[in-house]
Amino acid sequence: MKIIAPILLLIAGLTACAPTDRPAAQTEPESTEMPARIVSLSGTLTEIIHDLGFGDQLVGVDVTSTYPPEINAVPKLGHVSKLNVEALLELRPTLIFVDADNRDKPALNTLADAGIEIVSVPSQPTLDNAAHVATRLEKHLSVNPKTLANYVATIENGSRDLTNSLATRSGPKPRVLFIYARGAKQLMVAGADTEAAAMIALAGGENAITSFTDFKPLTPESLVEAAPDVILMFDSGLESLDGKAGLANVPGISQTPAYKNDRIIAMDGHYLLGFGPRAPNAANDLANYLYPTQTK
Repeated sequence: MKIIAPILLLIAGLTACAPTDRPAAQTEPESTEMPARIVSLSGTLTEIIHDLGFGDQLVGVDVTSTYPPEINAVPKLGHVSKLNVEALLELRPTLIFVDADNRDKPALNTLADAGIEIVSVPSQPTLDNAAHVATRLEKHLSVNPKTLANYVATIENGSRDLTNSLATRSGPKPRVLFIYARGAKQLMVAGADTEAAAMIALAGGENAITSFTDFKPLTPESLVEAAPDVILMFDSGLESLDGKAGLANVPGISQTPAYKNDRIIAMDGHYLLGFGPRAPNAANDLANYLYPTQTK
C-alpha cells in the first residue's frame, strides 16, 4: 500500500483528541533486565509500545507520535526523513523502532554504524495490523505474555464487532472520495492501493477513484469521474480550507452529490489511517458515518 510523504508529515500536526477506545494493557512491563532506552519513529509504533507498558522507556519519538496525549511530553525528533543524528545520539538510545518502509534512510544507517540496534517493523493497512506489530515487538521487548495475549484478543474482538456491525448494513455501498488537503493549493485525491482506499473498504464503502493508484492532484475532471456520495478528509485538512464553506470554493466540489447532501466527513488522521490498535474502532466510526440511518 502506498501513501504520499506529505500525509505522513501531516499526521504530525494532528490533535490527540481522537476516540480513546484502546486495547487494555498492563501499566508496567515485567522484566528483570535493564530498561531499554527506546526511540520510536512511527506514531503507530509509539502507540503500541505505550500500550504494551513501555511508555516510560521512550526517550524520543518522531513528530507523527501524538497519541496517547502523554506521548507529547517525550522529546520530538522531527520526521524520520529529516532526523538530527546528533540530537538523537544525545538521548543514548539502545533501541530504535521504525516502519519497514522508512528503514533505508541515511541517518538510520549512520546510527546503525554507531552500534545502535535499529528494528524495522512491517506494517499493513489491516484491522489486525497492531496485533501483528505487537507480536514482532515482543522479540525485542520483555512483553508480559498475558499482556500480549489480552492485547491481541481485544483487537480481534474489535474486528469481529465490526464484521457483525457491517452485516446489518444494507443498500448500495457509498462512493467515498478521500481528499488530502494542506490548504487550497495542495489538494490530492486517493486512488487505489492507498491506506485511504483500504479503510474505506473496511468500513463498507467503495473508493470513488479506481482509475489510478496512489495519490494524484484533485481536478474538476477527477471530481466528475468520482461523483462521490461522501467526501472524507482529515479534520486538520478540512480546517486548512476554513471548513465546509472553504471547501465549496474548490472548483467542482459544490457540484458533487456529497457536497449537495452535506455528506462531508472529517476524522483525526492518525486515528483514521494509522492502522494501530484503534483501527477497528476507526473503521466502525467511519461505517456509522457512511450508513447514518442504520447506526445502532
